[in-house]
Amino acid sequence: VICNPKGRALLEAEPWASDVRFLTPRVLGLPATKALYETTVLGRTASRQFDALLNVALTGPLRTKAANVVLLADVTWLVIDDLRDGDSVTVRLWRGIVPQVARRADRAIALTDSGAEAIVEELGLPRNRIDVIGLGYTAAGRATPTPARALRDRFGIGEGPVVLNVAAKKAHKNLVRLVEAIAIVREGQPDVRLVLPGAPTPYQDEIVDCARQLGCEAALVLPGFVSAEELEGLYELASCFAFPSLNEGFGLPLLEAMARNVPVVTSAVSAMPEVAGDAALLVDPESSAAIAAAITRVLQDPDVAERLVAAGTERLQHFTWEHCAEQTLASLARAVSSKVGAA
Repeated sequence: VICNPKGRALLEAEPWASDVRFLTPRVLGLPATKALYETTVLGRTASRQFDALLNVALTGPLRTKAANVVLLADVTWLVIDDLRDGDSVTVRLWRGIVPQVARRADRAIALTDSGAEAIVEELGLPRNRIDVIGLGYTAAGRATPTPARALRDRFGIGEGPVVLNVAAKKAHKNLVRLVEAIAIVREGQPDVRLVLPGAPTPYQDEIVDCARQLGCEAALVLPGFVSAEELEGLYELASCFAFPSLNEGFGLPLLEAMARNVPVVTSAVSAMPEVAGDAALLVDPESSAAIAAAITRVLQDPDVAERLVAAGTERLQHFTWEHCAEQTLASLARAVSSKVGAA
């Protein structure tokens, strides 16, 4: 495993760490060196030491003798302008490097079929060089939830039902339309609260402005960064998990909510239908009215909420880390085979 010093310290605490050889190049501990190292020196290291190299986050060597596999979690950074959210340097770097890295890799991994289609369309990779491998989910190590009463008092949530969204505050998460939807939901459920935990970003200003213009500031709760215990408590408090994202490579928060028995409302586009299956109400993410109608159904119809929770429990069985690992090893084997065949 090649990683920076912080990553090594984290991974060495794992029970399997004694079975792994760690390489920690000093350059990876320096600022602004990761992409340069991964596109150049990493390729030479892999050529000397590895049969196959798995690059887990978009970037990788532009040239290497090892069989080279790159995980392309999504192409959101290409198709949606999130630069105002503070990632301009990183995103511009990705736009310059990732297409070249992907095209030169022996194989690529996408997390869903829709993600694979987007990679073909946006990056020009042949579909037969892309393996689709979903993520897994495990409830191991979950924190003890902060009690509901403490959370309501601490964050000023009030006594009404809670609609929760756990996502980075970026444009593609579609949170302004979610605020618009909550304004509609309030017409029949005036005590509802929309809770959006997480660190503030420039996009949060647009969210707050929208709530102010619609006169629903009281319904919007922005706790900022929360602890693991507080987040678990918010899941327990939630009556609905609303995730109307415009574009995702996978959508892991959907599984996080299902695992906590929270009924889900999500988008009928991108990766969300593949992950959610029949365990969510699927909506047009560009229609605030459609989002509002689905949230209202969940809040006001116990039978709908109960059905979604039961379907979510079943849906989780389709996503295991064991399956993810097996399919990733198979992708590496295919890359090695193609490299040998081309030699």
